[in-house]
Amino acid sequence: MISEAKVRAIALVLYVAILLIVQGQFIDSGLRPNENAIWLYGGIANLLFGSRILNPYFTPPSGALINGVTALLALVSALPVVHPWTPDAYVLGSTVGFCGIIALVSILLLIFRPALGDEPSTVWRVFERAVIGLGSPNIIFGVLIAAAVWLFHRNAPTEVFAILLTFIVIAVFRPLEALAKYVLWFLDRPKTVNRADLIGAVAAHQSPGIVLVRQAEAQTIARGTPMVISDQHGPPQLGVALNYVGRDEGNLLRVLTTSLPNRLAALHDNSPMATSGLAVSIAVTDEDKADIRALQWIDRLCGIVDTETSPEYLQFEVINEAGLAEGSLVEVRIGDSQRVIYQVVDGVTRDEVVQQKNKYGYARAKARKIGAWDDEGRRFRPVPWMPRMNAPVFLLEKLEGDPEEDCIGHFPATPYGVRLNPSECVTHNTAILGILGVGKSYLAIELVERMIARDIKVVCLDLTNQYENLLEDFIDPEYEQVRRNALIDAGAGGVAHQNKEQGGSKHRFKQAVFRKMREFMAANDDHFLWVINPAQFRVTKQVSGMFQGNADLAHLTASEITAIFSDAALFVCQELGMTDDARLCLVYEEAHSLVPEWNSVAAEGDKLATATSARAILQGRKYGLGCLLITQRTANVTKTILNQCNTIFAMRTFDDTGKDFLGNYIGSDYAAILPSMQPRHAVVFGKASSCENPVLIRLNDQVAFRARFRPDNAPRKPGPMPANGAQAEEVEANEDGATPQGEA
Repeated sequence: MISEAKVRAIALVLYVAILLIVQGQFIDSGLRPNENAIWLYGGIANLLFGSRILNPYFTPPSGALINGVTALLALVSALPVVHPWTPDAYVLGSTVGFCGIIALVSILLLIFRPALGDEPSTVWRVFERAVIGLGSPNIIFGVLIAAAVWLFHRNAPTEVFAILLTFIVIAVFRPLEALAKYVLWFLDRPKTVNRADLIGAVAAHQSPGIVLVRQAEAQTIARGTPMVISDQHGPPQLGVALNYVGRDEGNLLRVLTTSLPNRLAALHDNSPMATSGLAVSIAVTDEDKADIRALQWIDRLCGIVDTETSPEYLQFEVINEAGLAEGSLVEVRIGDSQRVIYQVVDGVTRDEVVQQKNKYGYARAKARKIGAWDDEGRRFRPVPWMPRMNAPVFLLEKLEGDPEEDCIGHFPATPYGVRLNPSECVTHNTAILGILGVGKSYLAIELVERMIARDIKVVCLDLTNQYENLLEDFIDPEYEQVRRNALIDAGAGGVAHQNKEQGGSKHRFKQAVFRKMREFMAANDDHFLWVINPAQFRVTKQVSGMFQGNADLAHLTASEITAIFSDAALFVCQELGMTDDARLCLVYEEAHSLVPEWNSVAAEGDKLATATSARAILQGRKYGLGCLLITQRTANVTKTILNQCNTIFAMRTFDDTGKDFLGNYIGSDYAAILPSMQPRHAVVFGKASSCENPVLIRLNDQVAFRARFRPDNAPRKPGPMPANGAQAEEVEANEDGATPQGEA
């Protein structure tokens, strides 16, 4: 389209040519420069300095000064030929005086112009208005041409008619500009829209980025249909069909709008689509889709950003619920380039009144921000902002591939994995919480394998006897049986003692445990796993004072046996000195029985035993000692240890106590979905996780995990037990050596 400035420039050239033709054809002197050409000079100056080039809309004082001076210069050639004190002299003098006054007042206005921001005086404004009105090119050069016609052409009617007609036509009617405007209108006039391409008229702008279209035909527009939305108040936009909403006048099509790419905008300007206020379908190529994310991912469009979205949570109106579920990943753009991933944690149905009694019902999903995926660091990095209102939300594309071998699990339907630091799992303690049969033990088995691969020794206190079977690749059965028999023998029997603490077999059993723990933690010992069932040991303790050489004995509970092993682990790790790396992990399987809460103990001695185990965990971190706690009864586990667990795996849970406790770690939104969580799924959060926020992941399947992990991390099975090993164990079991300091 030709600009208005170009039209004025072309008209100037044509008008000057017309003036020269009139001068040459109708004026006797022709094109010779003399007094008969004054009107020509005035006409050209009017065109040049008038509304054509310099001051097309407004004449400032500086423009009036230029017009006045130019007119004075044009009148110079008339001075020698006009006799003084004649009527012609008075006409010429009046014209010169008028032009001179305009020029002088303009100079004074420029000199005394007030500073920027100061209020001009009334006198200054009065003279400014006068100069603006009288100093315009049409006024000054109209007076000049009228004077020239009277002075030099009044006796030639043909010349008078030609000059005045030319001036009036050029200055008043402006035929060339009018013709150009009509031609441009004709070329750019709205063209007829193809009925097949017409979708409808824009009925309203519902909110930023959303328009409502009233369809022209009774047809269903599929979600994702691309179109061009023309608006007389702004540039055309690309529209993508969303869904329908009800109004009194019928259903209206909701359309999501975004900027129109340059290529499509050029096609739109030169096509019948360029009609204001209409929605017209448009063909989009693969090349166009590559430049438009809303079209490139249209098959995955699941919603648009709704109100109450915050930097931490995404609220979005669901447009297409196919594929959406708790734990699904969605992505949305923040800024121009950041693809930020959120995880769906909740959903509700809502309705709102859109017009009078019409209601619009929809599903609204809530998603928690995970972050932007960092390919180099293989982790999600935080993004400290939120998307714009009505931005499109896309279901994350299903990607093929398995997570890396160091990932504990992955986001559902993606290869995005969550890595875990085994050392920090131990030093900062880890808890696995969930009901029976959701995969807690399999997760614990995987964590144990990862710890052993990092040279971390593991003591499993297991009441279920399943760890010995599931981790048989790490155990020498013969050695374990000999060690177990030695401890059983040490705990067997028991006699009364004047000192109640020395009575029974507890003291002897404790000595044996400390000895075995020291051997297990020795640098030259190649055993990395020790599986213990506290219920296998029949250890006695004296519960009353001696009377006639006898006293009452009672068996230690599983919690008290656990306390002995926990205390021994702390003592041995303290002997080895402080460290920032993990050395030893105590696995409490069925922790509600091994380290129960005080209001859940089965025997009074379990309170002291639980306190002993808790002390070991509290003090053990700086010596490389930590725990892995597994339970299905969160309410019945001592909170002293549970509160020390910095990494949490929350699996399906029903009880309110467990949900309330976990809500403090993972947030109330994730805690609310725990009752409906699928098996082998968990919400993980904590120091050891590669994600800074709680996330819902699909845990590894044991077979798939071992297939990926074991080729580079073969099970560390200890060497065969020496031939005289059993005899040495029997000798140690019968020894009554002194108790090491701290073992009593």
